[in-house]
Amino acid sequence: MIQSIYLPLNKLKQLGFYYANMKGCSIIMGIKAMRVKGGLRMSKYVHIAFGDSASGTLRFFFKNNPSEYKGEVICVRDDFSIGPIYEIYKEAGLKKRIEYLIDILKKVSAYEYFGDIEKDFIKICECIRNIDQDSKVVIWYGENTNDQVGLRYLMSLLKNRDLYQVNVSDSYIKDYDNRAYRPIALGQCSPEEIPTFISKITKVNKEIYNNLISDWRVLRNSKENLRIWKGKKIIGVDETYYDNDILSNCSLDFKKAARVIGETMGKSDQLVGDLYIDFRVRKLIESGKLQYRGKLISMRDFEIRL
Repeated sequence: MIQSIYLPLNKLKQLGFYYANMKGCSIIMGIKAMRVKGGLRMSKYVHIAFGDSASGTLRFFFKNNPSEYKGEVICVRDDFSIGPIYEIYKEAGLKKRIEYLIDILKKVSAYEYFGDIEKDFIKICECIRNIDQDSKVVIWYGENTNDQVGLRYLMSLLKNRDLYQVNVSDSYIKDYDNRAYRPIALGQCSPEEIPTFISKITKVNKEIYNNLISDWRVLRNSKENLRIWKGKKIIGVDETYYDNDILSNCSLDFKKAARVIGETMGKSDQLVGDLYIDFRVRKLIESGKLQYRGKLISMRDFEIRL
């Protein structure tokens, strides 16, 4: 299955788009579109959001509310903060990224996600191919590594398009205690807050586009497997970056691994996924820095301590 994923690449190079899917971890683009004779008919606006929660929020809003921006929603499921992105626009670079992500999935026993890789890869390319050239493409993002890397990558794929952007972190929303804060990702927001963000949609002008493309040219040649967003910059860091945070949430008593992973994510100033923290927990077990009891299957099946 893994080898077969590379076969369609040559046929799809003209799209300038190399992608594959691993649910919850890697790259998926899914789209709902209206079928008409001759293919898919796209609305005036096409929205691209990072993650199921973000895209689900947008779809719910546009389904239930009138809006001049109503349109189809493309979901990019990925964690661009992890994994190699070195030359992923080339077949060899993409292969390395996929192999890295599959290795993480194996390490955390997420075997159920392997079967859809090739199928979703083809689906992605079909979706991109069928975006109407006349559509206005709106990219939704926030102040987090995944969105910031993804934003720059998408810019490189969507050349000569009518592009728009909205940074949800430029707006304030309220939490459950009615306190105002800036979200770092659209996935943190509710459908009721979408109108606030829509008012902040701006066209990607030539200067912004060129700056983002310039950033991407640097990123695509970087060789780190982990990145963070700090000081408005994407910074490559060592894969052990979160290890001390994990260890600080452990004690001499056994605790559920899922609890330690959740606490590490919750206390971090980065938007990091449970998949990668789970992966690092197992690396710390391998190195002898953590002890465990139970079965190393899912994070809920074992406990850890110092």
